[in-house]
Amino acid sequence: MGFEFLQTSEKPLIKLRHKYFKAENIEYQKRTVVMIPGFLDNIDNRIPLVKAFQKICNVIMYEPRGYGYSVGPRKRRIYKVQYYVDDLAKLIEHYDLKDQEYYIWGSCVGSAIAFLYYMDRDGSKPKAIIAASPDAKFKTQWWFDVLNVLPYPFIWVAYKLTMFFLRRILRKKNPDDVKNVDYSIDRFNKLDLYIQMRILVEFIHKYDIRGREVELDLPILVLSPKKDWFVEPENSKKLANYHPKSKYISLGDAHRLIVDTEEKIVGYANEFFASIEQL
Repeated sequence: MGFEFLQTSEKPLIKLRHKYFKAENIEYQKRTVVMIPGFLDNIDNRIPLVKAFQKICNVIMYEPRGYGYSVGPRKRRIYKVQYYVDDLAKLIEHYDLKDQEYYIWGSCVGSAIAFLYYMDRDGSKPKAIIAASPDAKFKTQWWFDVLNVLPYPFIWVAYKLTMFFLRRILRKKNPDDVKNVDYSIDRFNKLDLYIQMRILVEFIHKYDIRGREVELDLPILVLSPKKDWFVEPENSKKLANYHPKSKYISLGDAHRLIVDTEEKIVGYANEFFASIEQL
């Protein structure tokens, strides 16, 4: 499919896999969405979403460091929050979006990257953000701080135990989210578990913008399910409170709300874009 790799660091070597998809309709080719997938996800799994969005915009999708086929080494302290924000800035610069009208889509952890880019980086900013299952602080546990300093074999055991018990708990509390655990287990089996655990303890666990939400003073379309074990829907809803053009949509009953709902999402997104572009 003609994927490219953008090198964002030489030592250690980091390369982001990315691809540009042009809008099908010429009238939408001045509108671009930069897509950031959620944790454990990749471009290939989100092609149905990309194709749906091509009806209303150009799409630039990339795999953050450690995701999918992006290049990232087995090394500590290179999967921290600020590095993901820096990588996104380099991707935006690579596509020379500074003088263009562009938006950012972020799924779950991808929304964290989008929010921090908007709040912490100078220069080019998106016109708006679409955030699927976002939060100001993800529901990781205090003992993740312990995992951060443990040798990898102990982390591997903790992962196995966590997935085993989480699956059993969700069968009772939110059966629809069991399939998300199964998806995660499948992805963990196909990816480098060491790197994914570094992402989990260095980035996902450390991400925290509580108390700074007011800085998200741009239009945000928040998509959130009615029930979500991994992200609290009420917290997601609050993120639509900081700009009069922001909007909240409740969609589905489980965390991975973007599966089989692509056409619905594009409908909501197109209405959202139209409301923003009238400003």
